[in-house]
Amino acid sequence: MRKLTAIGLTIAMLALTPSGGAPAAEATQKVRFVHASRSNSMAPKLIAQSKGFFRAEGLETEMIQMNPRLAATALLSGEAAFSDAFTSVFRGILQGFPIKTVFVHQKKGPYFLLARPEFKGVQQLKGKKLGVATLRGSDHLVAEELLQAKGFNPSLIQVLAVGDAATRFQSLSSGAVDVIAVGTPHDLMLRQKGFSVLAGPPEVGLPGACVFTPDLFLRENPQTVRKTLKALLRAHQYILDNRQETIGALLQWLPQTPEVAAHSYDFELKTMTKDGLMSDAELEAVMVKLGDKKRPLDEVRDFSLARQAMKELEGGK
Repeated sequence: MRKLTAIGLTIAMLALTPSGGAPAAEATQKVRFVHASRSNSMAPKLIAQSKGFFRAEGLETEMIQMNPRLAATALLSGEAAFSDAFTSVFRGILQGFPIKTVFVHQKKGPYFLLARPEFKGVQQLKGKKLGVATLRGSDHLVAEELLQAKGFNPSLIQVLAVGDAATRFQSLSSGAVDVIAVGTPHDLMLRQKGFSVLAGPPEVGLPGACVFTPDLFLRENPQTVRKTLKALLRAHQYILDNRQETIGALLQWLPQTPEVAAHSYDFELKTMTKDGLMSDAELEAVMVKLGDKKRPLDEVRDFSLARQAMKELEGGK
């Protein structure tokens, strides 16, 4: 699947925005999201756009795809207000970057270990090539977890950084690598092509997607953050309550079959959080799993505005 430019994605999203619904505010505030890949995991943001949930909060949104390693820089430079590149940004927080986790889409991403058809078990992967998005990124760490769960030492495999999910899909299909860890819908697309599913989904894993924002933006624009999270919570509720409508929306956004879209919904979207939160114990476990320096939780997360937004929705405001 080809990448979509910022302008192209913005136009596509505007085309999906209904003409009816709540009237736009007299003055809207523009907010920019940067995201790691164009995939079905973007559904909450795109539903919030197409159903007018952002617009109802007086927000005009723009989505830009970029290398996850650049996401933290984009936040700190003011180029973007929000990012969902989990591992890269979370590692930046652990290194002292003034950024907060303010919302969690998924507590665990649904990764699967897919290999070329000739491989029927993980023990056959000794000396073979594992394609990952970035070294020590989410899919790399989950791949190691899945290998270890099957009794395979990850140090016995070569690791190549090849790119996002679509690029890893192509790299495996062409034979450039022998195995990848990938989420929906690419796992089913590879199964349909005859590739081997060796493991997955993980028992522990890592969050599939979060929302990060820099401390400065959080301090200076708390109401904008609250409104953004409120729109995303409405999108979560819509997705969880409307399976067929959501699958139909996925078919509009990405070239995929109804079977693939349904698979993505059932293994990924229906596992989204209802409140956008993670417990402190869950965040502590993530810090341990990433193997980086631990930070005080108050420097890692601020879910206060997500809780406020949830209370507003529960109160019917």
